[in-house]
Amino acid sequence: MEKLNKLIYYFCIFILSLIALIFSLENGILFTILSFIIMYVFVSKIKIKRYILFLSLFSFITKLITIIIVKTPMTADFVLMYDTAYHILKEGIHTNIHSYFNTWGYQLFHVFYEAIALSIFNSITFLKILNIVYSTISTVFMYLIVRKLTSEKAARITSLLYSTLLYPLYLNTVLGNQQLALMLALIAIYILLYKKNNYKNILLVGIFLALSHLERNEGIVYLITSVCYLFFTNDNLKKCIKNIFVLVITFTFIVQFSSFMVIKLNINDIGLKNDIPQWKFLLGFNTNTNGKYDGNDEVYLSNKTLLKHEVLNRITSYKKLPKLFYNKIKIQFLYDDIDNSTNTSMNNLSFKNTIFNHVKYTNYFII
Repeated sequence: MEKLNKLIYYFCIFILSLIALIFSLENGILFTILSFIIMYVFVSKIKIKRYILFLSLFSFITKLITIIIVKTPMTADFVLMYDTAYHILKEGIHTNIHSYFNTWGYQLFHVFYEAIALSIFNSITFLKILNIVYSTISTVFMYLIVRKLTSEKAARITSLLYSTLLYPLYLNTVLGNQQLALMLALIAIYILLYKKNNYKNILLVGIFLALSHLERNEGIVYLITSVCYLFFTNDNLKKCIKNIFVLVITFTFIVQFSSFMVIKLNINDIGLKNDIPQWKFLLGFNTNTNGKYDGNDEVYLSNKTLLKHEVLNRITSYKKLPKLFYNKIKIQFLYDDIDNSTNTSMNNLSFKNTIFNHVKYTNYFII
């Protein structure tokens, strides 16, 4: 069991290191090394007693400065979700909902969240400030989790780097569903790893994972890994099965009941589900656009059989996949247009290239 845990741990480190290496090579490896050195020296030389308080303030301030400086225009799905939330706020939940949500119903939970937030303070800036709050809490829980897994120094370096990396910073300027979902998932992970695995705590894990899944349709990944964790770390088989049962039932009940209520209230016909889950695979494995949105792919929406066939065709084009994922990583973290990008370190270190050019694209690449 210990060997398996180590194998999984080393595999994760390898994948993260590979991504970091690509990012470093493209964005100036000296700059990246310098950032790590500065954080290491800072943590080693400066002793901060109330570190969580310092981290919270530091994380919040850096993100607040970012949303003040970076003005990200809303486009694509983000506009639609915001407009729908505003519509619900003004007209009520039983009014006509855009047909978009009859296909991608899972986005409705985020719409409901935005409507509730706007009812408190009707401002886009307020939504971005909430993003900052969620990101700050996530940073703190990252610190707590890493501290438990490794050491105090490693946890401080990791949390400070996350507080200053460009991508987590400007993501707060986008009205997406990542921040809240990540915070809820990290809280669940912390409870699972470092609190007693009794029914109360397992129930809390299930609730947080379900809410994270409703906000961003990725909670099933956390659920599967949580089940695996409980199975491989619990010597008492009877207790293990009970804990897994409580976790799965709690998660499933909340997700399915929420979806049922959406249908019952006649908001849409599919609830909080994704009626075309293959769509993201279709876009993400498009080697012609490096995984970016392509309007030509919309022809597959009307024919699910043809859609599945095309997705299978793109996924099985394994010879093209390494280059595709390499380009996707560069697009995700560096620049908008692979063809027009240059590989010089000085150009890649440009604040304009890494923020203002990319932030336009963030709107339709991440959701």
